[in-house]
Amino acid sequence: RRPARRPARRPVRRPAQRQARHHRHRRLCALFTRSGKMNPELLQQVAAVAMMAVEKQLDSELDKMENLNEDDFARIRRGRIEQMKEAALEKEQWRRNDHGTLTMVSDQKDFFDSCKKSKRLVCLFYRDANKWCDVLATHCQVLAEKHMECKFLKVNAEKSPFLVERLNVYMMPTLVCVKEGNVHVQLNGLDDIDPTGKFETASLEFVLHGCGMLDETPLVDKIMDRQDADDDDLDD
Repeated sequence: RRPARRPARRPVRRPAQRQARHHRHRRLCALFTRSGKMNPELLQQVAAVAMMAVEKQLDSELDKMENLNEDDFARIRRGRIEQMKEAALEKEQWRRNDHGTLTMVSDQKDFFDSCKKSKRLVCLFYRDANKWCDVLATHCQVLAEKHMECKFLKVNAEKSPFLVERLNVYMMPTLVCVKEGNVHVQLNGLDDIDPTGKFETASLEFVLHGCGMLDETPLVDKIMDRQDADDDDLDD
């Protein structure tokens, strides 16, 4: 008598987890579009890309964990230790390249040298006496301190006509996002963040994260946690 064949193991569906992620997506959109803040179309694109990436990575990791044994866990621990060592070396490299602050660039050579040394770079083109440039510079300084993985620069557009023409900067302020030495995204003015100019740093963090310039969103998460706490108080 032939033994019964064991049915193939099917991946476990996780509707509750998927529902939670989609709920967070909707809440993020509602949070940053309130009172007309941020461009709704750009926000939807940013949120969709960000949430799809997180969902894909989480599903992949959960699927892998279903059949792990002791050898697998030991290999994971060794890999994690190597990752921590590499991360420490990378952070030291960021410090040497002046990550962690909003740095003034005075000429095109410094700009292109920075683009070569840093994998991700956000450059603010500004003009003196423009209050919206000052507002954006303040937010960029906060993000520079919290996101060592990305270098933040600022360039006086009036004193850098070559860069302005080369990068087609036609509005103040403008954020030029560079990845791997190439212009990845260009945000002209404040329309893609908040046309009113009255926004929190978390709004800019959310947009830059969705563009792939920042790894995480601690400021956005803090707002979400605070909102969750307020909702819990209302439920009580």
